[in-house]
Amino acid sequence: MGPTAAKMQARSNQVDDFVVRIWEATVGAEQRQKSGLLAVGGYGRRELFPHSDIDLLILEEPQTFAPGELSEFLRELWDAGYRASHSVHKVADCKRISPGNVEFSISLLDRRPLAGSPALLANCEDVCRKPPTDLAVELARMTERRHERFQHTIQHLEPDIKETCGGLRDLNVVRWFAKLTGEEMPGLEDAAETLFSIRWVLHEHAGRDQNTLRFAEQDALAGHPEEWMRNYFREARRIYAACREKKEKILDKRPGLVGSFFEQRSRLSNEDFTISREQILLRHPAALVSDVSLPHRLFLFQARHGLRLAPDTQRRIQPGLPWSWQQWKDLLSLPHASMALRAMAETGFLGSQLPEWDHIDCLVVRDCYHRYTVDEHTLIALENLEALKSDQRQFGALWLNCETKAVLRFALLLHDAGKGMGGDHDARAVEMASGIAGRIGIPAADLAIIERLIGEHLYLGTLIHTRDLDDPDVAVQAAHRVETVEFLAMLAMLTVADSGAVYPGALSAWRRSQLWHAYTVIERELTKELEDERIEAASETNPELACFVEGFPTRYWFRVNEPERLEHLRLAAAAQHLGVACDLRRRHEDWQLTVVTRDRPRLLADLAGSLASFGMNILKAEAFGNRRGEVLDLFVFSDPLHTLEMNPVVIDELKDSISRVVLGKESAERLLRRRPRNAIRYRVKIETVLRFDNETSRQATLIELQTHDRPGLLYDLARTISTAGCAIETVLLHTEGQRAVDVFYVQHDGRKLDASLIGLLQTRLLDVMATEAAPSR
Repeated sequence: MGPTAAKMQARSNQVDDFVVRIWEATVGAEQRQKSGLLAVGGYGRRELFPHSDIDLLILEEPQTFAPGELSEFLRELWDAGYRASHSVHKVADCKRISPGNVEFSISLLDRRPLAGSPALLANCEDVCRKPPTDLAVELARMTERRHERFQHTIQHLEPDIKETCGGLRDLNVVRWFAKLTGEEMPGLEDAAETLFSIRWVLHEHAGRDQNTLRFAEQDALAGHPEEWMRNYFREARRIYAACREKKEKILDKRPGLVGSFFEQRSRLSNEDFTISREQILLRHPAALVSDVSLPHRLFLFQARHGLRLAPDTQRRIQPGLPWSWQQWKDLLSLPHASMALRAMAETGFLGSQLPEWDHIDCLVVRDCYHRYTVDEHTLIALENLEALKSDQRQFGALWLNCETKAVLRFALLLHDAGKGMGGDHDARAVEMASGIAGRIGIPAADLAIIERLIGEHLYLGTLIHTRDLDDPDVAVQAAHRVETVEFLAMLAMLTVADSGAVYPGALSAWRRSQLWHAYTVIERELTKELEDERIEAASETNPELACFVEGFPTRYWFRVNEPERLEHLRLAAAAQHLGVACDLRRRHEDWQLTVVTRDRPRLLADLAGSLASFGMNILKAEAFGNRRGEVLDLFVFSDPLHTLEMNPVVIDELKDSISRVVLGKESAERLLRRRPRNAIRYRVKIETVLRFDNETSRQATLIELQTHDRPGLLYDLARTISTAGCAIETVLLHTEGQRAVDVFYVQHDGRKLDASLIGLLQTRLLDVMATEAAPSR
């Protein structure tokens, strides 16, 4: 028994004495003779943490307790600081699974009598000795649903050590399965002690039943938090593997059509491998020692057919001889390569082939927007890459036509290998790739692509948030950088896969559409299919539309389609009578606001402030001014709290507020003040960056900044720029956790900013960025 397990048992014994004493003092002798008191759950297992609930089962004969008769007993426990979680049942209730409370039947597996009628307790023991026959299946289903909730991975950077995959709940599930099936309990004592010790100190530190190991707690409880967490993840991996094995064994006992499908898949068996219930078994396990090529054939077989390794097969895998580049290409060219790579990682085989992998195994890198450890992020990205095939029109077509899948996968496997080493992780990973190439014989041509993909893997993601993709100069510069359509396609697929692996839902419809737009714009420039900017098309439209768009930048024609132009013309006509006209509509996962009015200073800032006051998260803002003095402002934004979706009346309130702000009847600043501010849970150090770029665009100066995000940040920045007499044409915004990355396209009197104006804005903007507030926009 480990030291923490001993402390839990000692605390349980102490609580036993108190609970029994209070029971005897508050429950009458006659009632005690007709009732029983049992410890269940964690208390029944003698695993009480400092602030665990005291799980109690009170058994009664019919009509033993009148309503409220146990209140004094429970009150005494609460007054003493014990959180009692109790239920009252009859012995007959223990014979069956309650449809609405399977947890009750499971809790009985850890029952322990404390006090009461010996006959009643003995009767309960007789009934519970044989649990309901379907309890194992119900437990497996509950566990599967919980694993789905945590994305079937242990490697969350801020894990819930009780409920997450590989957490204490999984440890208990393994124990429960052992009780229900009679199978031997796997040796998890060291892993259990690790998790016990973490939860114990977490309770002591928090002063309550807290089970989420957040960054702040990691810092407070460990001298070297990254290594401490790495040890946690490795022990959690053992628990999760044992739990998953037991769970799948129960769930795979399925007859009928599923069984017939398994039978068909078993025909894939060959002289090396046997397929049984969707799992790969070794025909000759001892051959893993004598046949050095067998591991490669095993993972090739898995990558070709998409089958899991049986637990026995996983346990037998040993480090092997280094593979050549050709062997790697053979594996990485197959349809289910990501499944094989995950199995290689879980068995330690990947680290034996690429020692560089061991550095990122269970590596925690904190940035407040990545959800997973570096190795898990990489494996999910590889799975995302293969999932592109379901996209028949866009990135799926690129994947289908890609003739260098092995090179692309290898680059993605190494793209974050340089993290945690300090400095530029891209450059570190490129160095690693070069060293690996020398060991396994990667040809120079393949290595050049791998190194470029690693070195540029953040380029497209940064481009869509920091540059106006409809600016022809941006397209030209991007085309010169990527050089070929083939490399562009590979980089686009890598970026989509990488973005989707940051956290569930990270690859939003907005981000995916922007990445596809970036691909098409750059691809068009590379192939020169549309050299004409087609601004002259305005002269071919109806006279009213031609007059309205006269003076708009040429990118307007790339930005909107013909129906949208006609809608803008309708809004312009309404604005001439009302002073302002706006349209607000849903676009898949985000929203778009269109405003037409007379141009004036600070207009874009006031609109941004209005949206922020309603809790909207602005993704992009653009302004188009015509020669009639009208301005068309477009905002794309998300609604993180689903306010507009759940309360449609707020849509009209938002539109009304915007109209009033434009007309000067309301102040955006006042609207912002009414928005509640959230407390910062954990503040990450973010470097303040401010750059002025007069080279990228022919017409405008780019102001690029990075700072802590906060409510009203865009409003304050835009107001500062406008107050200096500058016109904002486009704003590109991106938020990563607490980090805001914004880019403004700015002009002064129709030209780029001069040195004196840049100096003035630099001072003022730095002051704005230094303002402290809660992280939200």
